[in-house]
Amino acid sequence: MMADRTVVQRVKNQRDARLSEGWQEIRVWVPTEQDAEDIRNIAAERRAKAEALDGLSREVPKVTPQTEGRIAQAIAAHGSAAYDTPSGAVLDLMSQLAGEDDLQGFSRAVVILARAKPANAKYVLGRVPAKISSFLVQHRAIAASDLMAWASANPQWTEDVKRAVRDPQEFERVVEAMAESIKAFRKSH
Repeated sequence: MMADRTVVQRVKNQRDARLSEGWQEIRVWVPTEQDAEDIRNIAAERRAKAEALDGLSREVPKVTPQTEGRIAQAIAAHGSAAYDTPSGAVLDLMSQLAGEDDLQGFSRAVVILARAKPANAKYVLGRVPAKISSFLVQHRAIAASDLMAWASANPQWTEDVKRAVRDPQEFERVVEAMAESIKAFRKSH
Protein backbone atom coordinates (compact mmCIF):
# COMPACT_ATOMS: atom_id res chain seq x y z
CA MET A 1 0.00 0.00 0.00
CA MET A 2 1.42 3.36 -1.00
CA ALA A 3 1.99 5.87 1.80
CA ASP A 4 -0.35 8.83 1.90
CA ARG A 5 1.23 11.89 0.35
CA THR A 6 -0.14 14.37 2.89
CA VAL A 7 -1.39 14.42 6.47
CA VAL A 8 -4.80 15.46 5.16
CA GLN A 9 -4.92 12.41 2.87
CA ARG A 10 -3.82 10.09 5.70
CA VAL A 11 -6.52 11.46 8.02
CA LYS A 12 -9.15 11.13 5.28
CA ASN A 13 -8.13 7.52 4.55
CA GLN A 14 -8.19 6.63 8.27
CA ARG A 15 -11.62 8.23 8.65
CA ASP A 16 -12.97 6.42 5.59
CA ALA A 17 -11.58 3.09 6.82
CA ARG A 18 -13.17 3.50 10.24
CA LEU A 19 -16.52 4.53 8.78
CA SER A 20 -16.55 1.55 6.40
CA GLU A 21 -16.00 -0.77 9.38
CA GLY A 22 -18.95 0.65 11.30
CA TRP A 23 -17.11 3.00 13.64
CA GLN A 24 -18.98 6.16 14.56
CA GLU A 25 -17.54 9.64 14.44
CA ILE A 26 -18.77 12.31 16.78
CA ARG A 27 -17.82 15.92 17.15
CA VAL A 28 -18.69 17.73 20.30
CA TRP A 29 -18.05 21.13 21.77
CA VAL A 30 -17.32 21.26 25.48
CA PRO A 31 -16.84 24.29 27.73
CA THR A 32 -13.51 23.41 29.39
CA GLU A 33 -10.18 21.81 28.63
CA GLN A 34 -10.91 19.27 31.40
CA ASP A 35 -14.13 18.27 29.62
CA ALA A 36 -12.18 17.89 26.39
CA GLU A 37 -9.58 15.73 28.17
CA ASP A 38 -12.36 13.55 29.64
CA ILE A 39 -13.83 13.02 26.15
CA ARG A 40 -10.38 12.17 24.72
CA ASN A 41 -9.84 9.64 27.53
CA ILE A 42 -13.22 8.00 26.92
CA ALA A 43 -12.47 7.80 23.17
CA ALA A 44 -9.06 6.22 23.83
CA GLU A 45 -10.64 3.72 26.23
CA ARG A 46 -13.30 2.74 23.65
CA ARG A 47 -10.69 2.30 20.90
CA ALA A 48 -8.68 0.08 23.26
CA LYS A 49 -11.82 -1.98 23.98
CA ALA A 50 -12.39 -2.46 20.25
CA GLU A 51 -8.80 -3.58 19.77
CA ALA A 52 -9.27 -5.99 22.70
CA LEU A 53 -12.27 -7.42 20.79
CA ASP A 54 -14.74 -6.34 23.46
CA GLY A 55 -18.14 -7.37 22.14
CA LEU A 56 -16.88 -8.22 18.67
CA SER A 57 -17.50 -11.95 19.03
CA ARG A 58 -21.18 -11.12 19.54
CA GLU A 59 -21.09 -9.25 16.24
CA VAL A 60 -19.51 -12.24 14.51
CA PRO A 61 -21.57 -15.13 15.85
CA LYS A 62 -20.21 -18.62 16.29
CA VAL A 63 -16.64 -17.61 17.03
CA THR A 64 -15.33 -20.41 19.21
CA PRO A 65 -13.49 -19.29 22.33
CA GLN A 66 -10.32 -20.87 20.91
CA THR A 67 -10.58 -19.00 17.62
CA GLU A 68 -11.48 -15.78 19.41
CA GLY A 69 -8.38 -16.21 21.57
CA ARG A 70 -6.21 -16.81 18.52
CA ILE A 71 -7.66 -13.74 16.80
CA ALA A 72 -7.12 -11.65 19.95
CA GLN A 73 -3.48 -12.80 20.11
CA ALA A 74 -2.93 -11.94 16.46
CA ILE A 75 -4.43 -8.48 16.90
CA ALA A 76 -2.40 -7.93 20.08
CA ALA A 77 0.71 -8.72 18.01
CA HIS A 78 -0.25 -6.00 15.52
CA GLY A 79 2.84 -4.00 14.68
CA SER A 80 5.22 -6.59 16.12
CA ALA A 81 8.78 -6.36 14.83
CA ALA A 82 8.63 -10.13 14.33
CA TYR A 83 6.75 -9.53 11.06
CA ASP A 84 7.46 -7.61 7.86
CA THR A 85 4.09 -5.85 8.04
CA PRO A 86 2.02 -4.55 10.96
CA SER A 87 -0.70 -7.09 10.09
CA GLY A 88 1.75 -10.01 9.89
CA ALA A 89 0.33 -11.91 12.86
CA VAL A 90 -3.20 -11.74 11.44
CA LEU A 91 -1.96 -12.81 8.00
CA ASP A 92 -0.22 -15.79 9.64
CA LEU A 93 -3.41 -16.67 11.50
CA MET A 94 -5.39 -16.49 8.26
CA SER A 95 -2.91 -18.94 6.70
CA GLN A 96 -3.18 -21.23 9.72
CA LEU A 97 -6.99 -21.22 9.65
CA ALA A 98 -6.99 -21.93 5.91
CA GLY A 99 -4.47 -24.71 6.54
CA GLU A 100 -6.87 -26.17 9.09
CA ASP A 101 -9.65 -26.04 6.45
CA ASP A 102 -11.52 -23.53 8.61
CA LEU A 103 -12.84 -21.09 6.02
CA GLN A 104 -15.44 -19.67 8.38
CA GLY A 105 -12.78 -19.05 11.03
CA PHE A 106 -10.66 -17.39 8.33
CA SER A 107 -13.58 -15.12 7.48
CA ARG A 108 -14.28 -14.30 11.12
CA ALA A 109 -10.63 -13.38 11.67
CA VAL A 110 -10.79 -10.94 8.75
CA VAL A 111 -14.08 -9.41 9.95
CA ILE A 112 -12.86 -8.96 13.52
CA LEU A 113 -9.48 -7.59 12.45
CA ALA A 114 -11.20 -5.10 10.13
CA ARG A 115 -13.41 -3.92 12.97
CA ALA A 116 -10.60 -3.72 15.53
CA LYS A 117 -7.98 -2.24 13.17
CA PRO A 118 -9.92 -0.51 10.38
CA ALA A 119 -6.83 1.22 9.02
CA ASN A 120 -5.42 -2.22 8.12
CA ALA A 121 -8.62 -3.71 6.72
CA LYS A 122 -7.91 -2.82 3.08
CA TYR A 123 -4.41 -4.28 3.29
CA VAL A 124 -5.64 -7.54 4.84
CA LEU A 125 -8.57 -7.81 2.41
CA GLY A 126 -6.10 -7.41 -0.43
CA ARG A 127 -4.29 -10.57 0.76
CA VAL A 128 -7.42 -12.75 0.82
CA PRO A 129 -7.23 -13.87 -2.86
CA ALA A 130 -3.64 -15.09 -2.53
CA LYS A 131 -4.47 -16.96 0.68
CA ILE A 132 -7.46 -18.59 -1.02
CA SER A 133 -5.38 -19.50 -4.06
CA SER A 134 -2.94 -21.32 -1.79
CA PHE A 135 -5.83 -22.95 0.06
CA LEU A 136 -7.36 -24.27 -3.17
CA VAL A 137 -4.05 -25.72 -4.36
CA GLN A 138 -3.20 -27.28 -1.00
CA HIS A 139 -6.62 -28.42 0.22
CA ARG A 140 -8.88 -28.87 -2.80
CA ALA A 141 -6.44 -30.59 -5.15
CA ILE A 142 -6.48 -27.73 -7.67
CA ALA A 143 -3.41 -27.55 -9.87
CA ALA A 144 -1.85 -24.08 -9.89
CA SER A 145 -1.98 -24.05 -13.70
CA ASP A 146 -5.72 -24.86 -13.63
CA LEU A 147 -6.29 -22.09 -11.11
CA MET A 148 -4.39 -19.61 -13.26
CA ALA A 149 -6.31 -20.57 -16.42
CA TRP A 150 -9.63 -20.33 -14.59
CA ALA A 151 -8.66 -17.01 -12.97
CA SER A 152 -7.80 -15.59 -16.38
CA ALA A 153 -11.27 -16.49 -17.61
CA ASN A 154 -12.90 -15.20 -14.38
CA PRO A 155 -11.09 -11.97 -13.49
CA GLN A 156 -13.82 -10.88 -11.06
CA TRP A 157 -13.03 -13.75 -8.69
CA THR A 158 -10.69 -11.66 -6.52
CA GLU A 159 -13.42 -9.10 -5.84
CA ASP A 160 -15.92 -11.91 -5.28
CA VAL A 161 -13.85 -13.50 -2.48
CA LYS A 162 -12.99 -10.13 -0.92
CA ARG A 163 -16.69 -9.24 -0.83
CA ALA A 164 -17.76 -12.67 0.47
CA VAL A 165 -15.15 -12.79 3.26
CA ARG A 166 -17.35 -10.39 5.27
CA ASP A 167 -19.93 -13.19 5.74
CA PRO A 168 -18.42 -16.46 7.08
CA GLN A 169 -21.06 -18.82 5.67
CA GLU A 170 -21.19 -17.06 2.31
CA PHE A 171 -17.39 -17.04 2.16
CA GLU A 172 -17.20 -20.79 2.65
CA ARG A 173 -19.89 -21.30 -0.01
CA VAL A 174 -18.11 -19.01 -2.51
CA VAL A 175 -14.72 -20.70 -2.03
CA GLU A 176 -16.19 -24.20 -2.36
CA ALA A 177 -18.11 -23.10 -5.47
CA MET A 178 -14.83 -21.75 -6.89
CA ALA A 179 -13.17 -25.12 -6.35
CA GLU A 180 -15.97 -26.88 -8.21
CA SER A 181 -15.96 -24.28 -10.98
CA ILE A 182 -12.20 -24.67 -11.47
CA LYS A 183 -12.52 -28.46 -11.66
CA ALA A 184 -15.35 -28.15 -14.21
CA PHE A 185 -13.34 -25.57 -16.18
CA ARG A 186 -10.35 -27.91 -16.29
CA LYS A 187 -12.50 -30.72 -17.72
CA SER A 188 -14.01 -28.46 -20.38
CA HIS A 189 -10.67 -27.05 -21.61
